[in-house]
Amino acid sequence: MNVMQKENMSAIDPKQAEQEELVAEWLRATPGFFDRYADLFNEIRIKHPHEDRAISLQERQMTVLRTQNQELNRRLSEMLHFGSRNDKTQQSLVAWLLQLMRANHQEDVYAAVTIGLANVFEVESAQILAPNAAFSPWVDTPLCGSAKELAAASVDLLATQIAIDPSWQSLVAIGLPLGKGASQAPPPAVLLLASKDATRFTADMGAFYLRQIAELTAAALDRIQAYDRPGTD
Repeated sequence: MNVMQKENMSAIDPKQAEQEELVAEWLRATPGFFDRYADLFNEIRIKHPHEDRAISLQERQMTVLRTQNQELNRRLSEMLHFGSRNDKTQQSLVAWLLQLMRANHQEDVYAAVTIGLANVFEVESAQILAPNAAFSPWVDTPLCGSAKELAAASVDLLATQIAIDPSWQSLVAIGLPLGKGASQAPPPAVLLLASKDATRFTADMGAFYLRQIAELTAAALDRIQAYDRPGTD
């Protein structure tokens, strides 16, 4: 018995509910009943699930199947939509990576990260926040989700580094592991992506690509520091 059936049963007299459950169990245990009394499909009338009229069992079953097909079509359309969007995102990420690899100076790297990722994720803002030891937990566990659902302490921490635009409805803040492999690595910086779309970034979205992007961004930032050292061509 599903949830809707339980709710319907709770709305009727207990004795009647018990009797109806016995009838239902008997029908389940007697699959040949409707083979022998096939005319009952047209004779028995039940309420239409969406309209104020009675219909036959056969018509009700067709209505249920039609609804299920519509739901399956909706889910299939969503899968195709997200699949197409993921393909587009993957192509954009490859183009972004090429741009990042070709950037040899600080302004080029920052442009590749901020402008490039804003285009990849189709968001209003992509920024790099200055290194801060408080960002360390976000290296392994990015801050991600609807702005209304994020922990107040995390939003307050961001607010100490950047002005939070009230139009941002969802965002990602992921730590950038700078100086990886160095004996004295600096504290992590943060890559911040913010969108006016509340569903763009969700708390349950996978962080695999985000961590890869963070690793690549951190490596690019480490590289330009080497290029910008005095005496380096």
